[in-house]
Amino acid sequence: MPGTRNGIVLSPIDELLCAMPGIPETIGVAALFAGEPPHPDELRARVAGRWGGLPRLRRALLRPEGPAARLRPHRWLPLERFDPGRQVLDAGETAEDGPADDTADDTADDTGGPGDADLTGLLGRLVARPLPDGLPPWRLRLVRRAGAGRFALVLTAHHALLDGRSLEILLSRLLDGDPGRGGRPGGGVREVRALRAAHPDDAQGSAHARPRVPLGPGRALPLPAGAAARPETAWTEVDPAAVRAARRALPGLGATLNEVLLAAATGALRAVHGPPHRWPGAPRPLFGTFPVDLRTPDGARELGNVVSVVRVPLPADADGPAERLAACRGLLAAHGPLGGADPAARLVGTAARLGPWALRLLAARAAAPGQAPVACMAVRWPRGPWFLDGRPMERVIPLPPVQAPGTAGFALTDCGGTYTLGVVSHTLPGHARLLADAFGRELAAHVRRPAEALSGPTR
Repeated sequence: MPGTRNGIVLSPIDELLCAMPGIPETIGVAALFAGEPPHPDELRARVAGRWGGLPRLRRALLRPEGPAARLRPHRWLPLERFDPGRQVLDAGETAEDGPADDTADDTADDTGGPGDADLTGLLGRLVARPLPDGLPPWRLRLVRRAGAGRFALVLTAHHALLDGRSLEILLSRLLDGDPGRGGRPGGGVREVRALRAAHPDDAQGSAHARPRVPLGPGRALPLPAGAAARPETAWTEVDPAAVRAARRALPGLGATLNEVLLAAATGALRAVHGPPHRWPGAPRPLFGTFPVDLRTPDGARELGNVVSVVRVPLPADADGPAERLAACRGLLAAHGPLGGADPAARLVGTAARLGPWALRLLAARAAAPGQAPVACMAVRWPRGPWFLDGRPMERVIPLPPVQAPGTAGFALTDCGGTYTLGVVSHTLPGHARLLADAFGRELAAHVRRPAEALSGPTR
């Protein structure tokens, strides 16, 4: 990466993420452990020993200033070291962890389970605002009480510094386990190739033959006129049997985790907002995105943003879970970014050649809620077991970033067969919890007996 006396120029994708207007671009992950929490100084010493040699974690963000700031790029300022005392925090004891605004609500209605209100409230506050300047844009927090007999580690970062896979790489490096087991770098790309080979009728038939996705905007999630959208976070445990049933619901190879996530998220949105033909405004597609990890086996542990993004029209008009899941298989078979056919990379590369101003224009367009109001991310955590000084890790909660009003993000982790869904919405109050609950019901529909499915839900 080119550098100057004033710092290191960001990559085009990092610059794009820095230019998103009005969006904090804070992503995160929370790991829940059983046992007594470590002392903060013990955790800081472990972080210094295991992360201290990683150059990417020793970079502070320099923002362009002056009258021509719009024409100048952001830069990374390399530091000799990071300060664990300022970046590894005891949650609740710093001003950064206080309420984001007067509307913050840590009641049990926003939780992922009994006794988790404080943790969920903290997670919501952390992703709803940007990390402060002056230090490398990442923080690790120790949450001493995260439910009965549990504590948590919460890692947050500016998306320009780290992608979702990087968060997993860092946390697994901090823990005791085997990071080489179960990881599948670049799995999204291989899944698309395997799906095309195994299901040529689905991938190449007239109904799914590489459809041309419109470049124009679709529709945002409906918001009543005059309603104040608010960022919210919810998480929930997902029934492993329901996930297995959904993955077996399609013939042949079965459904991938990405397909299950996209289909269930679409069903959850219908359950909360109603079918799209009842939404106000012109009848346009509802677009969703999902990332594809582009790391090669040789660069499997690389930190940064080594991903592409696929934008697809979600099957929001399909009436049943089985129809939505089958439609998502066709979408992924037809829209995988393979080699030089990656439209997202071409678009960002073209804008980068024009200059930072073009990337900022592209960011403003990408941030519009109608472009991709539904963001989905599936994470397969490397097989464990994983421990922090003998304390077993039980669950991983993913935290997608807050986007513009009229959007929602769904992230699903598979941690040794334990599934956890994280939802970050920017719609009406209470919708994050409603979407998380509706996601679980959508998956449960795949394990119902036929008679139950035909009779519909009971009150």
